[in-house]
Amino acid sequence: MKTIEVSRIRPACLSKDGARAHAISSARATRVERKSGRAGAGTRTQAISNRPEKFASSDFASLVDLAAADIPETHHLQEQVISEDTLCKLEIGVLDSGEGMKALRRFNDALDSLAWREDWESALEPVWAEMAYNLESFNPVFTACMLKVQCTLGSSDYVARDACLQSLIQPLAGEYGLHENEKLDKTHRELFSDFYTSVTGRPLSHILGKSSTTLKPRAGQLLFAQMMKDIGSGGGVFDGPLQQASYALGYNLAVEYLANPEKTWLLDSFQRLSNAMLEGKAKVDWKFLEVHALGEKEHAEIGHRAVSVFVPQAHARIVQRAMEDHDRDFAAYYNQLARLIEETA
Repeated sequence: MKTIEVSRIRPACLSKDGARAHAISSARATRVERKSGRAGAGTRTQAISNRPEKFASSDFASLVDLAAADIPETHHLQEQVISEDTLCKLEIGVLDSGEGMKALRRFNDALDSLAWREDWESALEPVWAEMAYNLESFNPVFTACMLKVQCTLGSSDYVARDACLQSLIQPLAGEYGLHENEKLDKTHRELFSDFYTSVTGRPLSHILGKSSTTLKPRAGQLLFAQMMKDIGSGGGVFDGPLQQASYALGYNLAVEYLANPEKTWLLDSFQRLSNAMLEGKAKVDWKFLEVHALGEKEHAEIGHRAVSVFVPQAHARIVQRAMEDHDRDFAAYYNQLARLIEETA
């Protein structure tokens, strides 16, 4: 059974100096000029806009609910934003003590057991397939959370919304190798591919090619579907742009918070297993796990900050519900991955 230092998964609660972000001061106005070489463009644009299907998509309307705001924009932050004390108590009470942590321990214990098994390669194959799918599935989740905040336009404070979005976009950009003041790096999918190949000696296509048949990532697909359903609907409970944005921000925080022990423990487990599994036959490329083990702590802080600059204190219960929902489904995912290893023993 593993233990984890509280400071590694609760950084935002231990350092409150950076708990509030500052928004950019203003937006630029752009002017669109019609050029002489575009004669007839206005006619074509009008013809496109007159197509009956142009703005008739009920699917889009259901995804982005631009109906009446639940509170006027000027009232958004007249009340106090969620307090540091409240937010830290939710992180500790829901996530530190939740089912997700227990499932992570179970999964890493299962990984450790592979050190004594000769069939470790075949036992890991379905786990690799799940991890490959799961890794990319979180990017639409991050994007959906951003969209929910963006769609509070007209019902949230401009400065708070802007600062919140600036925080949210940073981890998403990092997934594609974009980091402030750094040269464009490999995407996290490329890093995972390098890691997989260094351990197995095979290209990632070996498992991706079986993802629709023998190595279908059912646990990852179920988790992805549930995450998108919950974020898109405010957990099926909360209505209105601001309530659903608060839910999405609580959900995003839960994702980032649990990702810190998730990736840290994975690095620890695979490093312990490397000698036993590979017996010096190959050099493991650890960058994928090292980047996450180091970066997820910062991402947890950023997720904390996004909530603290935007969510009203009155929405604390909404944030709690979002955390509970993700913890539940995250636990189900890792319990299933543990079973994949345990049942082949």
